[in-house]
Amino acid sequence: MLLTRAMMMVFAMTLGMVVSTGVFAQDSVDDILEKARAEAAETEKLKKILNEEPDQNVRLAAFGLMIKDPNSTMHKIAVEAGLASADKLLQAAAFKEAIMSLDRIHLTLVVDQDASDAIQKKSQEYIDTNGDQYVIPLAKKDHEAGTFTSGYHSGEVTGTHLTYVFHKSNGMLSLKDDNAISGDMMLTNRNENLKFVASGKIR
Repeated sequence: MLLTRAMMMVFAMTLGMVVSTGVFAQDSVDDILEKARAEAAETEKLKKILNEEPDQNVRLAAFGLMIKDPNSTMHKIAVEAGLASADKLLQAAAFKEAIMSLDRIHLTLVVDQDASDAIQKKSQEYIDTNGDQYVIPLAKKDHEAGTFTSGYHSGEVTGTHLTYVFHKSNGMLSLKDDNAISGDMMLTNRNENLKFVASGKIR
């Protein structure tokens, strides 16, 4: 009889703990949902400012505040909205921020079909030997000026274009499809000029 009663007490206590835990878990879930909804609403307001605010100065000011916010999500939202914006100044600001936020740019090379047959052949030989990947390092960066250097590499962002120089190699890459860059690149290999079309993601 006592054993049965003890077992029932233990069962009741266990059940109470489960129910209590369930209540606390539900409170926690409700808090998370409330916070998530509040953040989502705030995000939509900020996106609306960047996309729909008629005053360009307000749009640019909002963008500037968002990219300086310690919350990385805020930075991401600002860059994404800016790159997709029809406002060319805002898009240029977002492009510069996207590039300057990178430590390196990974590009894929394909032979420039507009080059002469001889240059196309040499360019393909380069890819066959070295692969089609090319990396632009961004070490010392001046965010305000939109410039960077790294060893013999240097580059500059102007509008939605990135110009790049490495020894006798150079290229100009432009924003494409809100999240990528592409453009012509000339590489010098063993005193031979090679021509490629380079493309890569910027976020």
